Amino acid sequence: MLKIWAILLFGGLLTPSQGLDGAAQVLSRVNPNVLGKIIADLLHRGDILNSVLGPVSAGNGGLLNLGNLLDTGLTGLEIKKLTLPKVSLKLLPGVGVQLNVYTQVLTEGKGLVGKVLNLQVDVNITTTARLAQDNEGAPKLIIEDCKTQLVNVRILLNVLRLRPALLNKDLGNLFPGVLCPLIDTVLDDTVNPLLSTVNSVVPLGVVGNLQYTLASLPVVSDAVITLDLNAVVEDLLGNKVDDPACSAATISLPSMVGSSSQLGLSVCLLSSVLKLLLAPGNLSTDIAAQMLPSDIPLTASVLRTLIPEVSKLLPESQQPLLKIRVLETPAVSVTNGKVTVRLPASIEVFPSALPQQSLFVLGADIVLRVQPTISDNKLRISVALERVGLRLASSLISNFNVARLEPLISDILNAVYVPLLNDALGVEIPLPNLLNLNWENGLVKVINNALLVNALA
Repeated sequence: MLKIWAILLFGGLLTPSQGLDGAAQVLSRVNPNVLGKIIADLLHRGDILNSVLGPVSAGNGGLLNLGNLLDTGLTGLEIKKLTLPKVSLKLLPGVGVQLNVYTQVLTEGKGLVGKVLNLQVDVNITTTARLAQDNEGAPKLIIEDCKTQLVNVRILLNVLRLRPALLNKDLGNLFPGVLCPLIDTVLDDTVNPLLSTVNSVVPLGVVGNLQYTLASLPVVSDAVITLDLNAVVEDLLGNKVDDPACSAATISLPSMVGSSSQLGLSVCLLSSVLKLLLAPGNLSTDIAAQMLPSDIPLTASVLRTLIPEVSKLLPESQQPLLKIRVLETPAVSVTNGKVTVRLPASIEVFPSALPQQSLFVLGADIVLRVQPTISDNKLRISVALERVGLRLASSLISNFNVARLEPLISDILNAVYVPLLNDALGVEIPLPNLLNLNWENGLVKVINNALLVNALA
């Protein structure tokens, strides 16, 4: 039974990869809005906001001086509510990101003669985070600076409006110690663990594994965050499987259009996976007459008609038997926007009564056209026969015109061999997990020896 499994992944780089030997390139350009949305969604969670509610230490014995404007102090300050923050994110080229969070903080304290005062404070939190790699090589954000700015302060149920300049020294000093740790918690407890999933190991069916690792420090430009990954294929024993000539190649991605993030997966990865599958002879199969539909007769009479020279060795009562064997590592290429796989193979033709003695052996170049699709954030491919080229390798009979057999062999491959390939291609490759980007039903475009996938907005 034929078993095959294949992947099409392609990648591109803005600069040469610092990848591992034998690794195929995988590149992603992430729109900063993706990261900003993740942080906003986290900050909108009730449990995150509720974590900062409660009493606030004002220092100086718990007394917060509001200055001459109120001529009093405020004690027992407590945060009662935070409104849903508004989040914006700006890329800092070569550094990381600047995160701006705007929120309203409702506080309560006791003022003159024990009177309860409710303050509504509009606060801007500005955080600078450097994009780095953790000890495992995964990307992470490290906070380097966090500041808060009071935009507006109101005493609720009063007509008095306070100017922020009078309060920055006292009230303003409280919020960095309360709100900046909130941002730190969001990054350390949720965003960085999500970034760490870039490094992962996924199974390649039952024959091996595919390992994704970050190849170098993420690159931050004016518009995108670029993540360069290695993709390494290993067999079940941990032995690396690669095509050295292909793995050394670097490719590039086109400019991003719109707000979509991009994923590139190297066509070299397909070569590595096919090499893994070829080792146990999984690309080979036997085809007998009973496996074919009635409109493609693989009979002695048909073969004798096409090649009269075979008549002496193949009686009318015998049914021919074809044995297809792949001889070399399949070669993957991209031409004119199409991905093709060339299988160098032999096709031996036997009489069914004497399966040990072939009548003749054909050298075959089986060229398959590949159609990649994305489903459930996994790469799926199907193949179709584009053409087959035949030549006579050896024969028990005299030389004959091999071209006469090409239509019949093409029909047989289309009817039996290609469906077996596509059945086996039902095994899928999970795409690298990049900030939970949704590649579902993303358009797969073939360019520059590569496949380009855009994330859904």
